[in-house]
Amino acid sequence: MRTQRFCLLVGIFLIALLTVGVVEAAGEVNLMTWGGDFIPRAIIDEFTAETGIRVNYKEVTSNEDMQSLLEANPDQYDLAVVTDYMVDILRQNDMLAVLDKDKMPNYANINPVYHGAYYDPEDQYSIPYAVSISFLLVNPEAVAALGADPITSYHDLWQEELARNVVIIDWSVEIVGLVLKSLGYEYNETDPVKVAEAREKLFALKPNIMRFETNTPEDSLVNGEAVAGFMYSNQAVKGVQARPELQPVFPTEGMPIYIDSWVMSKEAPNKDGAYQFLNFIMRPEIAARIADMTKFTSPNKAAEEYLPEDFKNNPMLNLADEVVENTSFYIGVDKVMDEYEHIYLEFKLR
Repeated sequence: MRTQRFCLLVGIFLIALLTVGVVEAAGEVNLMTWGGDFIPRAIIDEFTAETGIRVNYKEVTSNEDMQSLLEANPDQYDLAVVTDYMVDILRQNDMLAVLDKDKMPNYANINPVYHGAYYDPEDQYSIPYAVSISFLLVNPEAVAALGADPITSYHDLWQEELARNVVIIDWSVEIVGLVLKSLGYEYNETDPVKVAEAREKLFALKPNIMRFETNTPEDSLVNGEAVAGFMYSNQAVKGVQARPELQPVFPTEGMPIYIDSWVMSKEAPNKDGAYQFLNFIMRPEIAARIADMTKFTSPNKAAEEYLPEDFKNNPMLNLADEVVENTSFYIGVDKVMDEYEHIYLEFKLR
């Protein structure tokens, strides 16, 4: 009996040691990106359950904050999801690891249309995760009730009938870019004359702004506080789901497009775990679930067959060719940021 009990105790002890060994071998992956459920916690939990690798998720409010954190502590982060222009900045600053595609066979699922972009022309440093555009969400009946003309462009937001009825994303580059587009110029203009013209037109918009909001601008239209808003596509989708009479408006002047992409720190402490996570994220069925949860367009071509029909049929998620052709990237944000921030701060304080 004593021998059996001793053997049982030894067996339990060995199992405990093996369990500890597995946990230590699995380790952790440290990533940072936007708040909310940008990378759904349910997906992260599934990855941990499958691999034993714990994922530490740091929520950050801006690309610039992620840049600062990565530059200050490059050996504390494995992965980040940043917007295309920030990939370009981090790449040029030599902060990123060259990705080993052999360790990520599911990379083959990425739609070739997203290859060779300006921010990573050789596809060495980044993997597209979420695609979105910004446009207007409008309540047509409420706009008409105010006596304003139908909204089809950015320029229409300046109608005096829309006083205190417009909500906008709270970021200088996008809002100054919106004004530049309304004037017929390109994003991130550096010509002092054109920037000064945009500054004055921006100030003229202030009476119409009821809220500056980056995370949930759609709420202001859902609850009736605003009749029009400039926001990201996933936010507009959620707005229409909550209040079907709301309608997307793709401004005639054009729209910005964003590709939020995975990057790996050059000094990532757990590159093997990070590769496992990236390969998991790029599984077709996982990518489809992420797209459906977040309401971002997926760059994963193989995921399309797993998407629900309402996602496939949504014009805000499956963009028409003419809409895509009227989009453009923000390029060279670092060259205009300081000037635009100064203008935008003055605008908000007026």
